[in-house]
Amino acid sequence: MIFFLLKRIILLFIILYVPKSFSVSETLSDVYLQSYSKINNTLQNKNEKLAYALGVSLGNYVNQSFEKQKKIGIKLDKNSLLKGIQDAISGNLKLSHQEISSILEELEEQLKHAKKIQSEKNMKENFIQGKLYMENFSKMKGVKKTSSGLLYLVEREGEGEALTNDTKITVHYKGTLINGIEFDNSYRRGQPISLMLKDVILGWQEGLKYIKKGGKIKLVIPPNLAYGKKEVNGIPSNSTLIFDIELLDAVNRL
Repeated sequence: MIFFLLKRIILLFIILYVPKSFSVSETLSDVYLQSYSKINNTLQNKNEKLAYALGVSLGNYVNQSFEKQKKIGIKLDKNSLLKGIQDAISGNLKLSHQEISSILEELEEQLKHAKKIQSEKNMKENFIQGKLYMENFSKMKGVKKTSSGLLYLVEREGEGEALTNDTKITVHYKGTLINGIEFDNSYRRGQPISLMLKDVILGWQEGLKYIKKGGKIKLVIPPNLAYGKKEVNGIPSNSTLIFDIELLDAVNRL
């Protein structure tokens, strides 16, 4: 029970923030190599050095997390944490398993509450930043805005029949957030996708009807026409999305 509680707590910590020791700039392997090079000469064999390096890695994780934990109202005593590790290894616990489970459950609730507050803050900030981006984009030459709030720029109109919700489309596309982070790209995969227009997000359903087969369009889609408050495949909640879409084929259902 305690083990599974601890796993959930660690996961919540990771969701709230990524400690420096596990960031892109300093991976677990980096920490291992740094600590390995500083091993005390009293550690004679490989197993002792490996255990020490892992201990240093864990220590770095804990040490760098403490300050960030304070920001969400959780203050932990380092000495007590170390004593808990020692007592767990020696089997000389100062709290019962029931007490430990109860305390960890309380901590888990604190983290869930902190996560909820952080999520609401992020949603609000994403909405504000998205609105500012759309205001600036709407001033660009050729950009049009629909009554739903969708912004679009037709780069190539294409030819053929107009699209309906029952049209089967084949497209190449790139999707990015307003900060430039790319979350999807069919060009990189080297494979366009085919699907019914009625099965895509509302921004696509509306925007693609402004072009025809062979056309190309840029869509800036507000959250209400995309995924709203949901977090989907690396897309933060309340995100304004940017899509560059090339309509390779369009077949209307008879």
